[in-house]
Amino acid sequence: MSGLRRSVSNSSYMRPSLAHTTDAPSPPPRPRPSFRPVGYRRLTQPGGTHTMADRSVRLTGLDVARAVAVLGMFVAHTWPDSPGLFSSVLQGLAGGERPRTLFAVVGGLSLALFVQSLTGRPGYDSRRIRQTVAVRGVALIALGLFLQTMYSGVSIVLDTWGLLFLFFLPLLRIPTRWLVGGAAVALPIGVALDLAGAGWDPHLRIPGSIFTQPLDWFVDGSYPLLIWIAFLAVGYVLARLDIAKRRTQLWMLGCGLAVGVAGQLVQKYAVTPKTFPAELVLHISAVGVAAALVGGLCLVSTNRIVRGILYPLASVGMMPLTIYTGHVLVLSFRYWLDPGQPVKNQLAWLVLTLASLVFATLWRPLFGQGPLERVLRALDGSRRRNEVRPTGIEPMTSTV
Repeated sequence: MSGLRRSVSNSSYMRPSLAHTTDAPSPPPRPRPSFRPVGYRRLTQPGGTHTMADRSVRLTGLDVARAVAVLGMFVAHTWPDSPGLFSSVLQGLAGGERPRTLFAVVGGLSLALFVQSLTGRPGYDSRRIRQTVAVRGVALIALGLFLQTMYSGVSIVLDTWGLLFLFFLPLLRIPTRWLVGGAAVALPIGVALDLAGAGWDPHLRIPGSIFTQPLDWFVDGSYPLLIWIAFLAVGYVLARLDIAKRRTQLWMLGCGLAVGVAGQLVQKYAVTPKTFPAELVLHISAVGVAAALVGGLCLVSTNRIVRGILYPLASVGMMPLTIYTGHVLVLSFRYWLDPGQPVKNQLAWLVLTLASLVFATLWRPLFGQGPLERVLRALDGSRRRNEVRPTGIEPMTSTV
């Protein structure tokens, strides 16, 4: 009988109905779930085969992709339409929607990694993490609106980006299927609003009206919110697949290329330009190209020699907020010196690109992330005490 009692006692956790007949201790309380999105995999697992340092090396490709997006915007802002093979190739690769879409998709990846980096830190529960993201959003809105007061010839993205952070706060933990479904709904609605806004009579706008900025954000601006929140959601979902895994990188490369090529063929042969189907296919194709580029860069950056070659680009990708803001200020100063000169100039593109690469390469070994990234981390309180430099995967501060 004593053996039977011991057997019942040892099985009390599996058979709660018999637990009251034994002296077995009550089961320990369940640990409180950490703040991480449903379906998201941790970059490091206790007892796993990869350390944080190992994974940060594999994510060098994400920094490079972020740099490609920022420098691609330089092309859109400064490179003039001109004949020639180099100009055609440069504008074909970095012109149009591709750098902006890449910027948004990488931003979604970075936001997911940033949220994950805060998970498990002492004092960072769900509420604290949302507050941190919200502070970043407000700071980016303020900086973006400030940069809009300077004439630079650039459509500033930072205020839209900060607003996206605020809209995304309730979505940080929702299931992946809801994120995918929401993106699938938001993108066509955003495209329809964008086309409708493009046909508005500009005289209907009242200069200086308080409604002008909301219209730019939601309807007819350069970065329509519904379209961009779909891009952000795509990047957030890709991060949940664990982009540090080679299998995920290969999947992103293959599927992204397939979507990108299919979209190009549809645009060329099956739809009329500047119509709803054409614009929708354009954005979907750009998302595919962005996913393929990130996957491919993450694959090749596992090689030490390739990482050395890409070091300047990765350095730019670790301080995109600084580089982006700096190029806006330089273009504004250039206009102030000579308002009559053309906004787009090949020399301006060359100087901005080379200066960004040199500055980031020299700054990174000394301080890690850029000066504005460090200010942003100080504002939102996410910087660790006694931290010498940020990890390789800490985003934009790197969430821009």
